[in-house]
Amino acid sequence: MKKLFFASVALIATLAFVYAQNATLQQNGAPPLLMQQYPAPAIPPPAPGIQPGPPGIPPVPVPGIPVVQTLPMKTLLANLPQAVATAQKLNKMIVPGKVWVMRAPAGESEIKGGLLYQGVVVAILRFNPVDGSVLPLGINPHTYRSNIQIQSIKSALSSVIGNLKILPAAEFTEPEACWSFPVALNNIIVAHIKVYYDGIHVVQDFAANQEMTFYGQ
Repeated sequence: MKKLFFASVALIATLAFVYAQNATLQQNGAPPLLMQQYPAPAIPPPAPGIQPGPPGIPPVPVPGIPVVQTLPMKTLLANLPQAVATAQKLNKMIVPGKVWVMRAPAGESEIKGGLLYQGVVVAILRFNPVDGSVLPLGINPHTYRSNIQIQSIKSALSSVIGNLKILPAAEFTEPEACWSFPVALNNIIVAHIKVYYDGIHVVQDFAANQEMTFYGQ
């Protein structure tokens, strides 16, 4: 038990030191850090309700335990200004990724394009299978056929990337312990980009990244 206790204390101290270093780098204008999903390390947890993450990433709340129980609301809100600053840096760092076509559960045709940061999908745009326009979030044309060419969607994705704007306002998504920032194209919300609760790490869209890896063109 003593060994487990001291190992936990040492882990917490290490994570706190790395977290402080990362925060200093962000304050000095360094590019935002990218948080990817890794297998859980085979080390004892530092405290009940918290899972240690990979080096350089703060502890992850265990699924099923409300974040506000493991992380005080005061701490979460204190990190919001840094999260806003991180999201705003991404406005000039997002690049177009690959495009892919899939079928929704009801059989509708879906056309998606990845928005990349450091080569990883952090958000997606959905395109109308009828005319190739960017779809606002919440609108599904329920189209089962598409005559749109992938190349035209690639061109559309490249042309709109400079007009996307990450808005400096967020909601908190407790299951993922993230700040979710809307991405606007002119007057419509077309995507969300997530920043981890620490305000420093940009979170990948794991499912979309897998889709783009297998189906992207």
